Amino acid sequence: MSSFTADNAGHWTLRTAVALTCVAVASRMLMFGGPVLSWLWLSLGWSEQAALRLEHAAAFGLLACAPLALWQKAWPSLILVAGWLLFATLAETVIGTWHSELTPGALAARWLAPVALVALTLQRERTGEWLLRIGIAATFFCHGLEALFHNPQFIDYVIRGGAILMGARFGEHAVKNMLVFIGALDVMVAVATIVPHRWRAVALWMAFWGFLTAAARILYMGWGNWPESLIRVTNGAVPLTLFFMWSKFGVRNDDSPEPTDEATE
Repeated sequence: MSSFTADNAGHWTLRTAVALTCVAVASRMLMFGGPVLSWLWLSLGWSEQAALRLEHAAAFGLLACAPLALWQKAWPSLILVAGWLLFATLAETVIGTWHSELTPGALAARWLAPVALVALTLQRERTGEWLLRIGIAATFFCHGLEALFHNPQFIDYVIRGGAILMGARFGEHAVKNMLVFIGALDVMVAVATIVPHRWRAVALWMAFWGFLTAAARILYMGWGNWPESLIRVTNGAVPLTLFFMWSKFGVRNDDSPEPTDEATE
């Protein structure tokens, strides 16, 4: 894969993922309501109508930004997308009940992806790469901790997934042992992502696992809850973007870093 083709594939993977995230977040707010609605209405005392108006306005704004994510010159709209995604993440952190302190990190790939896309659009390649690295490393690290802490939702996912896909009935003890292995692996690949080396095999594994765990939401919740799967598309798309970006170094057989942004200006 040539350097140009690798860069092109990486950038378009990320653009598509950000556009799909906009659609998914907007759809979830319009269909079921989002964390901002719950926070404003149930915690801050806003009227339900006022909180709904804000969320619906944000939802239609995200839908408008979705196609703009595919247009290079419309990069300022990505700042608005990132701002809302971060705001929603903070709201989800406040209203969360089970280790909610992990939420900002667990969702980091989602709200950092549009920021990284801005950096890449402005030809800040190293900045964009490290934003992607930090985002996906934080997501895998926090999800790994959730697995090690035996998140009850993860236990339900594995039990139901085993029953549907394999007709197997896993006991809770066996599932907890699986989660310890999964959690340890997630933590290890997260650490591997932020060391100063480019392991394409690690990025490719993270992409596979990210897409698989996102799809598991449909398996667990049914097709009617497709936004819950699509909203996690960055968990697979961000490491896939890194895989494409790092492929040009593999072509050169050179793992040395690129020149700094300042040196290329």
